[in-house]
Amino acid sequence: MEKTNLHPHPMGMAAGLTAGIVYVLCVVAVVLWPAQSLRFFANWFHGIDLTEMAVPVQLTFNGFMIGLFGVVLFFYLVGFTYGLIYNLCYAHCKKRRWI
Repeated sequence: MEKTNLHPHPMGMAAGLTAGIVYVLCVVAVVLWPAQSLRFFANWFHGIDLTEMAVPVQLTFNGFMIGLFGVVLFFYLVGFTYGLIYNLCYAHCKKRRWI
């Protein structure tokens, strides 16, 4: 089976949209279960007590939208860059007949 290049734009879109979905789910979890969410994410950060750093913040729609936009844009750029670098690496390895 011959490998084709990744297309950076769809890769970026998929990464950005996936991150946006995760962001929305995270906001829902934090709104519905704030203490449990802090304990859950403390495990991701190797036991750092996030409750010591957490400050009660009133979640606003504007704050939510700014955060969502920032996460989607950031991960679009990450996915796009990944697609570009993957294609360069693939071409390099193919040129040297490593694959």
